[in-house]
Amino acid sequence: MSDTNLDRIEELSAEAWSLPHGEVQVRLLEEAVRLADVVRDQDLMFRTRLSFIHSAVFSGHTELALPAFAWCLVQFESDPIRYQRQQHSVLWSFKYILHFADNFPQLTRDQVERLEGQMAEIYDRCGYNMRPVHYVRLGFATGIGDRELAKESFANYRAVPRDTMADCIACEADGELEYYALIDEPEKAVKAVEPSLAGQRTCAEVPHRTYSDALRPLALLERYKEADEYQRKGYRLIRNNPKFLQQVAWQMAYLVHRERREPALRMLERHLPWALDTYYLRNRYLFYVSAKRTLNCFVGKRRTKKLHLPSAFPAFSPTGSYDLAELIAWFDSKLKALGARFDARNQNDFFTRDLVDRLQY
Repeated sequence: MSDTNLDRIEELSAEAWSLPHGEVQVRLLEEAVRLADVVRDQDLMFRTRLSFIHSAVFSGHTELALPAFAWCLVQFESDPIRYQRQQHSVLWSFKYILHFADNFPQLTRDQVERLEGQMAEIYDRCGYNMRPVHYVRLGFATGIGDRELAKESFANYRAVPRDTMADCIACEADGELEYYALIDEPEKAVKAVEPSLAGQRTCAEVPHRTYSDALRPLALLERYKEADEYQRKGYRLIRNNPKFLQQVAWQMAYLVHRERREPALRMLERHLPWALDTYYLRNRYLFYVSAKRTLNCFVGKRRTKKLHLPSAFPAFSPTGSYDLAELIAWFDSKLKALGARFDARNQNDFFTRDLVDRLQY
């Protein structure tokens, strides 16, 4: 065992956790995991991966956390006594992973259900109740637009009391907002998160998500004064973290709804690199829907428009001048392909019909 590598792992971890969540933090902890593998200390390999999982999830890279979590889960299942001290982190990480399952169309519904079943078995064996399992199922059902599964999961989740493995109250309220929005109950959606909107409940991602996710329900209730305030507050909180790409999509949709087309276009320019880079395909889809709608606002006024789009964009123009019809066609082609993948996985047409309509209110 190299003392040099051990010292370097400690340095990397200390540096990483002195930084906000983001690309740099993820890369530092990724290197710590690599060095732990070189050292071949099983306990160190386990701990560095748990740390990496947390960073990757909160930095918008759940796809990087998946193999690390799978490795930790195998070790935990094979020797739960050895990893007793890490039990809470392992079980909490299970929630992290499943919270984002709806973002990956390559995960079938059967695979997600098996993972949920495995989560339920482990939670029960470790002495925890099923509230977190039902909440995870609710999130997946809401994300794929399965209203019947969402209603069943919501009732089951609400029927079980909170224990120490439950998500924080602020996060659970966000899940309830999304559920009520899905079943077209905007008043209940807003009521669920009123304490968060008022700053009375907070967590790492609340009210960051909440301000943006509440915009459409507030608009449907014609509570525009509040919605305008939350749009401004919310954008300041999310504009520097690619994990919030979904919230940017709702921001753009709201701005177009309010006929603030230029600010929506600025968001498109600024955050298109996030959409191109992300592995969260649901979030990419949402952004592309809002991007297409934003561009459509300018059709008829002119044929071309100057835009600052990233050079990595497949339809990039060195002159910065873009034919709007061609640009819209590019987004449309990507949406058709991606929407078809989600509808096939979800076994419904929620993505290509309902979700599009919800972003074009």
